[in-house]
Amino acid sequence: MHPVSISFQPFTATPANNCPLSRSTNVRYSHDFLKLLTIRTNSGHFAMSSGQNSTSGPETTGKQDCTVGENDGVIIVDHGSRRQESNLMLNDFVTMFRSRTGYRIVEPAHMELAEPTIKEAFGKCVEQGASRIIVSPYFLSPGRHWKQDIPSLAAEASKEHSNVAYIVTAPLGLHELMVDIMNDRINYCLKHVAGDVGECTVCAGTGKCHLYT
Repeated sequence: MHPVSISFQPFTATPANNCPLSRSTNVRYSHDFLKLLTIRTNSGHFAMSSGQNSTSGPETTGKQDCTVGENDGVIIVDHGSRRQESNLMLNDFVTMFRSRTGYRIVEPAHMELAEPTIKEAFGKCVEQGASRIIVSPYFLSPGRHWKQDIPSLAAEASKEHSNVAYIVTAPLGLHELMVDIMNDRINYCLKHVAGDVGECTVCAGTGKCHLYT
């Protein structure tokens, strides 16, 4: 992927008062362009792993820490591919994410077809001292993989770490920055077709980015 004009500097999330998990909670970041419009309590899965390893179990209630801390592990999960170049892109994204956020424990995982698995990434986070795991799907829409497959795999992974809580967050969904990303990709591909720039890393070597007539 060609570079985008975002400086990779750590940011600090500033939660609303006591960060209540309400149906519509505004979250402000230190950079104006990073805004989460709403957080919904039914947009993610939260489970304490002490005796609640089934995805059909009750959600945890009570006040929870609403910021990523030193002892939190973040697992970024994509689908997984038989194409190794696609899997390696997740590693690059995790590197950018870790640098951008400053989070101490961030691991990649693939839902299927490739390693590391969610279970392996879960274990790596615990080995690094994580007492809570945040599983974040690198998916656009809340389909079956988010609703069923990833929570099931996360629950299975947690069985070996009964004292570690975990959450499966919502997928990327709708966000204003997605418009900019899509537009950026479109314009770059048109420049490539015109011969002004080379192939981006997304489709490098495939020869698929050209104008069909």
